[in-house]
Amino acid sequence: MTPSLDPPDPALDRGGMTARIRDIPLQIEDALARLDRAPWRLAGAAPDRLAVGAMGGSAIAADLCATLYGDRLPHPLIAVRDYRWPAWVGPSTLAVLASYSGDTEETLALYRGAGERGAARAALTTGGTLAAWCERDGVPCLRMPGGAPPRAAMYGAWVGMTALLHALGWIDDPHPHWRRAATRVREGESRFGAAVPERDNPAKRLARALAGRHVVVYAGARRLGAMATRYLQQLNENAKVSGHSALVPELNHNEIVGWEKPGAALRGAAVLLLHDPEDDPAVRVRLELTAEYVERQGATVHVITPGEGERLERLAELAQFGDYLSLYLAFLSGVDPTPIASIDEFKRRLAERGSAPA
Repeated sequence: MTPSLDPPDPALDRGGMTARIRDIPLQIEDALARLDRAPWRLAGAAPDRLAVGAMGGSAIAADLCATLYGDRLPHPLIAVRDYRWPAWVGPSTLAVLASYSGDTEETLALYRGAGERGAARAALTTGGTLAAWCERDGVPCLRMPGGAPPRAAMYGAWVGMTALLHALGWIDDPHPHWRRAATRVREGESRFGAAVPERDNPAKRLARALAGRHVVVYAGARRLGAMATRYLQQLNENAKVSGHSALVPELNHNEIVGWEKPGAALRGAAVLLLHDPEDDPAVRVRLELTAEYVERQGATVHVITPGEGERLERLAELAQFGDYLSLYLAFLSGVDPTPIASIDEFKRRLAERGSAPA
């Protein structure tokens, strides 16, 4: 029997992911209110680069900021997903450590490494070891509310990262843009939310089309590269499905060749093409030609495009749609979107082996 999404089976959402996605506007507004009460206070010389040490849902906020402001930032903003910094991180760098739990071993290793290299530090976390170390060392720390999976707290971290860029003087005040984005996402609830019937809900209809398929996410690197990563992460963690993402123009120089003789998985694959009104014309042509080619090779193509509006509104709406898409795909697969048993087991086994570098 085909699972119904009208309404989804509440027994499949014991972790409450539906409510967390519904409350994205409240998360944004709460983050803005917290920053009004306790803004970033950064000391020392202005950095000439920003290195964000983070993993998973804590790192994607930095990537989204780089996408959002890539044509405006006066200095580089680079996310580092590793135990060690690249050689260029040093005294002229601001190292931002982002860990929702405050106990991510890679991020804690980077905290120590930044101190050893003489880099200024700042942090975003709910608590844990990272918050304790910041208090001990006098490191500025933006405290976020806890109690959610890190991927569901991404919007608060994203707001915090934009506020940090403003505190550095790299961008204009993002608060007005975030308030409009919160309004946009609240309006999106009437189109994508769980109460909207499948016949009128594009997120539910697309989830139905993706069920049982290998999912590929393609986008233009400049505008929506980070969003493609976010979509794949949400499909992995919420829906428990495998897939991959790639970006144009690079994928047209290598990955597309893999479609010449697609195996069974790719022949039945569903390709999500993320479009943005600000995509370069050359990128649009490449995405269109890529879509035509993979369709000839047996894939189904689904184009996802935000509505009109300013850049932050569009990105927030795209992220909301991807969150709901992964939620409904989880329900169609008969799984609770919140638990991540494989990651929990992996972390336990890492801890048993004492894998983190000294």
